[in-house]
Amino acid sequence: MKRKIAIVMALVVAVSSLAACGGKKEAPAEAPAPAAGEGGEETPDAEPAESGELEDTGELTLYYSNSTEWADPIIQEFEEQTGIKVSLVQDGTSSLFARIKAEAGNPQGDVVWGGVIDTYRANQDLLQPYTSSEAASLKPEAVDPNGYYTGFDMGPMVMVYNTDLIPEDEAPTKWADLLDEKYKGKIANADPTASSSAFACIMSIILAYGTDDGKGYEFVEKLVENLDGKVISSSSGVYKGVADGEYLIGLTYEEAALRYMESGASIAIVYPEEGTSSSPSGCAIVKDCKNPKSAQMFIDYLSGKEVQSQLGGLNRRSVRTDVADPDTMEAWENINFVDMDIDWTSSHTEEFNEKWNDFITR
Repeated sequence: MKRKIAIVMALVVAVSSLAACGGKKEAPAEAPAPAAGEGGEETPDAEPAESGELEDTGELTLYYSNSTEWADPIIQEFEEQTGIKVSLVQDGTSSLFARIKAEAGNPQGDVVWGGVIDTYRANQDLLQPYTSSEAASLKPEAVDPNGYYTGFDMGPMVMVYNTDLIPEDEAPTKWADLLDEKYKGKIANADPTASSSAFACIMSIILAYGTDDGKGYEFVEKLVENLDGKVISSSSGVYKGVADGEYLIGLTYEEAALRYMESGASIAIVYPEEGTSSSPSGCAIVKDCKNPKSAQMFIDYLSGKEVQSQLGGLNRRSVRTDVADPDTMEAWENINFVDMDIDWTSSHTEEFNEKWNDFITR
């Protein structure tokens, strides 16, 4: 495993300037795309079946939104270790959940992997209860109290700016800088109703500025005005657009920014002073899937120490308590975090989507 991950780390650096966050291996089934995080009611009393009771085909169909250059070697190692054949369907997180919803009653996927856990909580009715066998070694944020998802990695939502176009002494330091007139039309931001990372960034802002008095939404309304009608269709376009100089500043996730910096891109990371969020990315089993035993094995594998101990080399932070972040990353204690209320973000997703669409179409 370590050898394969080491090889892919080198490849990631070499091709990251060309990497897209959601290149497709298979087109998704036609279905109306739900709002990012659309979902149903909690059913905390549901109990997962015992592994020993499960029977399946020894195969696994994986729906994932991660980049292939680092995720595929992890998947291949799982195949070699277990003998389970994995079929892959790659797309954006929201599109994958739309597909799962369209296939409800006759699920074609077994596991969904990628995207922040807010989306998993909001789509809980599409998932099968299962708690990883590694849960005792995971950080609390990575363990769903309702028993549906498991966190895979941690990573703060950040801003990035082009260091060739913005001098260091004029660099942004806080979310409020996004409202500066000099950035009008020069802010790279993906559609938060379609991109889970963009959703997490905007929710970080709302939580930082307040949910009770409406100040968070007021900030977002002003931000949309400063976007000047420019919304990027995919999250990969954000860091690429800033690195290429098409935009001055952008909202993205730490791993992508670190990966681009490692490849030599002229960007720098900002951890906003007002506070940011760090919802783990997730993985979960599809409700009534055809291969539940293989699905459980894959969840346990992703959260196991063998995989998790390699994440630092992929610019990702482990969800395990026994795996430390590498020295190349900003120390966790130096980053200001908002109080992350996943119940609020998931229950207000539909409201947020309506407000965002209203702001963007004015």
